[in-house]
Amino acid sequence: MLGRRAARCTVVLGCSVLLEADCRGESLLSFGRDIRPILSNNCYACHGPDKSTRKPKKTPLRLDLEKEAHAEFIVPGEPEESEVYLRIITDDDDDVMPPSDSIKKLTQKEKDLIRRWIKSGAKYESHWSYVTPVLPAPPQFEDNPWPRNAIDRFVLARLEKDGLAPSEEASRRMLVRRLTLDLTGLPPTLAEVEQFLNDRSPDAYEKVVDRLLNSPAYGEHMARPWLDAARYGDTHGLHLDNYREFWPYRDWVIDAFNQNKPFNEFVREQLAGDLLPNPSSAQLTATGYNRAHVTTNEGGSIKEEVLIRNVMDRVTTFATVFMGMTSGCAVCHDHKFDPLKQKEFFQLSAYFNSLDGNPMDGNNKAHAPVIQLPTDEQEKAIKEHQEQLSSVRQEIRKKLDTSDYEEPENPKPLPAPQPVETVWAEDDLPPGAKPEGEWKMVEKDSKLVYSGEKATVQTATGLKQNFFTGAEKPIVIADGDKLFTYIYLDPENPPKQVMLQWNDGTWEHRAYWGESLIEWGKDGTVSRRRVGELPTAGEWVRLEVDAGSVGLKPGAKVNGWAFTQFDGTVYWDQAGWVTSTKDKQEYVSFNLWLAALRQVEKPALPDKLLPLIKKESLNDSGLSQLKDHFVEHVCLNTRKQFEPLHQSMKEWEKKIADTKKNAPTTLVWKELKKPRDAYVLDRGLYDQRRDKVTRKTPEFLPPFPEGAPQDRLGLAEWLLNGTHPLTARVTVNRFWQQVFGVGIVKTAGDFGMQGEWPTHPELLDWLAVHFTQSGWNVKELIRLVVTSSTYRQTSKASPELYDLDPENRLFARGPRFRLDAEALRDQALALSGLLVEKVGGPGVKPPQPDGLWFVVGYTGSNTVRFKKDNGPEKVHRRSLYTFWKRTAPPPQMNTFDAPSREVCSVRRERTNTPLQALLLMNDPQYFEAARGLAQRIMQNEGGSIEERLAYGFRLATLRKPSASESRSLVSAYNDFYGEFKSNADAAKGAVAVGELSPDSGLDPVELATCTMVANIILNLDEVLNKG
Repeated sequence: MLGRRAARCTVVLGCSVLLEADCRGESLLSFGRDIRPILSNNCYACHGPDKSTRKPKKTPLRLDLEKEAHAEFIVPGEPEESEVYLRIITDDDDDVMPPSDSIKKLTQKEKDLIRRWIKSGAKYESHWSYVTPVLPAPPQFEDNPWPRNAIDRFVLARLEKDGLAPSEEASRRMLVRRLTLDLTGLPPTLAEVEQFLNDRSPDAYEKVVDRLLNSPAYGEHMARPWLDAARYGDTHGLHLDNYREFWPYRDWVIDAFNQNKPFNEFVREQLAGDLLPNPSSAQLTATGYNRAHVTTNEGGSIKEEVLIRNVMDRVTTFATVFMGMTSGCAVCHDHKFDPLKQKEFFQLSAYFNSLDGNPMDGNNKAHAPVIQLPTDEQEKAIKEHQEQLSSVRQEIRKKLDTSDYEEPENPKPLPAPQPVETVWAEDDLPPGAKPEGEWKMVEKDSKLVYSGEKATVQTATGLKQNFFTGAEKPIVIADGDKLFTYIYLDPENPPKQVMLQWNDGTWEHRAYWGESLIEWGKDGTVSRRRVGELPTAGEWVRLEVDAGSVGLKPGAKVNGWAFTQFDGTVYWDQAGWVTSTKDKQEYVSFNLWLAALRQVEKPALPDKLLPLIKKESLNDSGLSQLKDHFVEHVCLNTRKQFEPLHQSMKEWEKKIADTKKNAPTTLVWKELKKPRDAYVLDRGLYDQRRDKVTRKTPEFLPPFPEGAPQDRLGLAEWLLNGTHPLTARVTVNRFWQQVFGVGIVKTAGDFGMQGEWPTHPELLDWLAVHFTQSGWNVKELIRLVVTSSTYRQTSKASPELYDLDPENRLFARGPRFRLDAEALRDQALALSGLLVEKVGGPGVKPPQPDGLWFVVGYTGSNTVRFKKDNGPEKVHRRSLYTFWKRTAPPPQMNTFDAPSREVCSVRRERTNTPLQALLLMNDPQYFEAARGLAQRIMQNEGGSIEERLAYGFRLATLRKPSASESRSLVSAYNDFYGEFKSNADAAKGAVAVGELSPDSGLDPVELATCTMVANIILNLDEVLNKG
């Protein structure tokens, strides 16, 4: 009997094609399942979709298309007359296929399968995953009570077909642990376990499911696999790998799962939230998905090359996450296995190539475009400040309404004032300005300060700059204005080039002196204007630039300034502007002022007033607005009475600006008004353009929805309109993988020709269609899975069943596998009582070994040295919030197979290494967790040491120890107690590890002893594994 079962299971797993013929008969042979994988793995590289490698060159053979294969090389029904079959069985080294010098070799079983296929007619089929799924009818079982829902009926049908039966249901204790870990990533408390055990109502289990689905921890746990796929990190990921503020996107993902946002909306908002009507800040935050790739500002990087690299990452991630496609091959050539052409890859890239922002990240934490997201406390403060500001404005309004201004008779112009020089930045930046860069200062005593108390100095190898943006009161450029700064070049180490840049919403206003080594902008234009040779070294020199020469026209509002150099040491001091006098005349007459304004090309007026002065005749409203401005801001006789109120306004505006300045930011998408052109790139090289392409989806997939816009919003609709064969399948497969450890399709990121055939195709299609018909309801899908009898089975497997199906691909038992990295740490913190269950916020830095950041860091990086956070409110947060430096991921996560998040990852490997055991036993975080569990053991009132240790064991395993386990725990306790009793210093050292001080009311020797035993408990297999 066992031998018959083994044969059947081997058939199901595709391990023996000959047994398949014996057990199922030739009529069950499937081209997609049995033949195409052989051809794809061994033949398609030379005889598949990629025309660039197709052979023979003159008369290429294609085995991926039925018509071409049958034309000359395959004779349906006649394998001995088919060139393809004859070539694979020949002994002639010159004729055999795959070639004799190839590493590809067909097994005898594969040769026999191809013969059977040709004999049966050599029928081709469309690849299963490229056909839109339909809702299959679940098998019916009238006399079997085991199935609880459709999932069970599909699973049971497969088991019975292979002579197997489901396993018994797991114990209630194990079920509640499995369920809690799967839905929250945390272990249940003893109270929660007892509540479930004592609830004998028919829906007791479902009540636990619903409670967990509504827990904030659910969203945190569900977010983690998505963040792997979205390649979320807290740093740029390349070169300096500086901090970038992006955690609001992570929190958006958590909130989306907790709110049960329909998955189609979840996808739509991430792909194209900015294109929705009147998008909310949350919908804009979601678009950070498109910005999560690694970025750089490395010297020598070519802007266009970085742009193309970023776009390619967006496309490959899009294809993997939403379509389960490996599209990277098509960057250089037509895909060798799947029907994705190189042209189609770049047509997809056209949807993602028009970000309105610099591809170079500037090493900034807020790499534009970004939005600010004030916290609740900041929002409250801003509202209060705005109310005060509004009150001041009302006072101004009252003064204007009661003004005694009268137009003078026969007014005469006052003498013109001399040009006015205004220092904008000296010892301090303008109010509200956000500094970026090192901003190293020297004091006046150094003699290298032009004016004031200090100057800034930069020493560079290559490109370097300090800059600021966001000044709350910008420089409003007038006709003839000049911009200036003072500079001192170190005669011992002069630069090759110095540059000034100004921001009026864009940085495309530059002037430089010296060589043209900084390649920003176009030389000879306002974006890179050469003024002259380098200033004389060894003395302070004034650099002055006409605003108009760098494209700053009258009315432009400069809110930022950059001090840039290439090589050398440069001291910078005092920056400002010299005003022209054309529209700076003093007036006491409104009529004269208005007449003068109309002579100026673009006077310094608020934007809302500029259209008024261009009108030949003004209505009463326009005249009133201009006169109010004149009385309040211009008239020499009246403006002083408003100055106290203006000062009060400035103070409240500064408070608002300062509050907003400290508000978190997050990367978002902003589309260019005019999309960039896209091209097929030869071998994917940025500067090797071939044909120009437009936005279009691959031809082998359903057509683009009629009437949908050709943009990312339309692209989202194409994925989600119900006809796409991949999106729902790929998604439900990953959710299944999250629960069972392996998907119905094991290759979660590859549903193509090289991917695995689904073990339960009908179940996968049923789940996909049901998911879309439910309104893409994630919680409903997860609830369906975890309430199934399939999920509730015991994970125990007989040796025979384990030999037949070691990966549990048939689901003849419940899921059992080691917890993921985050769940391992979170469980330890939870069992110890240390876990801080705060949701959201910036990343935190629990302890890690010294030097890991330094060895991959660069001088000048703000993440070159790791600095641990202090306080349990940070150190004991869930692992989801651990700061993620992508060139050196958290070692506690990395050791347990977490990806670096430099690229998209939809399936974690699960390894077992000695380092993992060493980490769990010795890492300070885990050891502190053991001490926390020990304190819980010791604080459990009453009972012998045996009973207290049993309590600790039950906290972790949810069961009482057996007699032998209890004896082992007590024996370990006695051994450790003897060692620590004779070495009190060792005991004190053991309990001192961690963020929190040990309970002073506990004996250090007993606490150290219990800590060592607790460490053993936390490292038990049944604690580290979900069973």
